[in-house]
Amino acid sequence: MPPLTQSLPKYRKHKASGQASVTLDGQDFYVGPYDSRPSRRKYDRLLGEWQQNGRRLPHVGQHNTLTMAELMNAYRKLSAAHQRRWFA
Repeated sequence: MPPLTQSLPKYRKHKASGQASVTLDGQDFYVGPYDSRPSRRKYDRLLGEWQQNGRRLPHVGQHNTLTMAELMNAYRKLSAAHQRRWFA
């Protein structure tokens, strides 16, 4: 009978860049400078999301998306604020 637990993807160092990386579903993720606290946190977060999704990466459609109208509205507000600052 095979073991019920599988090993977790390794937190490892990418020698050329000095970055910490992890491979999930054949895709490499760089999580920050090797052996830093923020990189460990990002590794833990990625691993948690991966495990909660049944040891698979979330599909693109599961991420928060922005519609073209929302993007254009945000740009309009930003440019109006910028123009007020320069032409006031």
